[in-house]
Amino acid sequence: MKQITHFIALVLMLLIAINTFAQKTVPNIILILADDMGKECIGAYGSTYKTPNIDKLAKEGLKFNYGFAQPLCTPSRVQIMTGKYNYKNYSQFGHLNQDQKTFAHLAKEAGYATAIAGKWQLGANQRLPKHFGFDQYCLWQLSKPRRDGERYAKPLIDRDGEILKTTDDDYGPDIFTDYLLDFIEKNKDKKFLAYYPMALVHDPFLPTPNSKNWKTNVEGRHKKDTLNFRDMVTYSDKNVGKIIQKLKDLNLYENTIIVFTGDNGTGRAVVTPLKNGGKVNGGKGLTLDRGHHVPLIVNWGTGKYKAHETDDLVDFTDFLPTIADIIGKPVPKTWDTDGTSILPQIRGEKGTPRKWIFSHYSPNHSEGANKESARFFRDRHYKLYSDGRFYDLVKDSEEKSPIEKGKAGAEGEKARILFQAQLAKLPAWKFGDPNVAKVILPGLEPVAGFADKGD
Repeated sequence: MKQITHFIALVLMLLIAINTFAQKTVPNIILILADDMGKECIGAYGSTYKTPNIDKLAKEGLKFNYGFAQPLCTPSRVQIMTGKYNYKNYSQFGHLNQDQKTFAHLAKEAGYATAIAGKWQLGANQRLPKHFGFDQYCLWQLSKPRRDGERYAKPLIDRDGEILKTTDDDYGPDIFTDYLLDFIEKNKDKKFLAYYPMALVHDPFLPTPNSKNWKTNVEGRHKKDTLNFRDMVTYSDKNVGKIIQKLKDLNLYENTIIVFTGDNGTGRAVVTPLKNGGKVNGGKGLTLDRGHHVPLIVNWGTGKYKAHETDDLVDFTDFLPTIADIIGKPVPKTWDTDGTSILPQIRGEKGTPRKWIFSHYSPNHSEGANKESARFFRDRHYKLYSDGRFYDLVKDSEEKSPIEKGKAGAEGEKARILFQAQLAKLPAWKFGDPNVAKVILPGLEPVAGFADKGD
């Protein structure tokens, strides 16, 4: 009997050891989504703005030169969280249909602790973060609309069901970052997924606590000035650095996958100077390259990469299948997701690179935004819209001169045929067609008076 008892004890100890080892070897995930930050804002992509922490992530990790979001924030957020092209599940700006599943659901099912902090803008109800798979949250634009309070000095923040009492000395991005640092600390011995949809660097362009006039001009903390944009980019980098340092302090850095990207192009009021003497006009809301070409940097510790950049194409539908691969949780077929996992590339392997990027963009926002609605396929060189317009993006990135059929050269015409074949596989769509119906479930109705399109 003693031998049997001893054997059982040994088996239990072995199972505990295996479980502990698995917990420590399965990577943590931190997904950082900057707000209105095109790739030209990051030093690693040629910017003159100071972003040393993000640049180091790229130097040690993997910089994707061709990462693509949607041209506007909510369409990108819906796509990155659900892994679907917008024609399948996007209804209107400021809303995520409540019958949808997200990467947070997958992570929870795999035993991960989950948290979200930053900008929400996906429906006005405090129950929604948990409904969409997050154990805890610290968010702006959840149960209170933007007109009631901004995200920077004296921010209006909803934290786990409580509206925080803040003053002009409080800075929203710091509150969000500190919340995630606490989440990491509390879950250091577990697996965790932290989603950080940053408040920075969206307008209004206001001073940061590191700006020269922050301490001397309290009223000026609420005064808009595009010149503050440079400071806002640098402060974003500072908060990314705080997260990296926390991971290193807890010996978690080598086993945490950090993803940094942006939700769309930079605000159109901003002109970013580059190190090579050029400049880029912000393209937010436009289907031009500068409207949806975003930074994408992935880091899984140090020493994993022979090459530190890649020209592989990636879009926001690829994040959910990638997270599914990382956590070892297959995506149910009933979710009807799109996208391709880039985990092989994150591991430093070749993977299966895409041949094209697809975008269905129909924001259902304002008249100005809606007029940019479009459907297109593209790669690094060419682009075809569903209405037949075809462009050489290398020669004509501003898309001023569409190329007639048969006049794009052998390579161009081959791309046109490929894109046309892909378009033919999709449900019919034309400019002005309605989006899918809005889905609101019982108990998750929006707070009365919340402006769905108030951003």
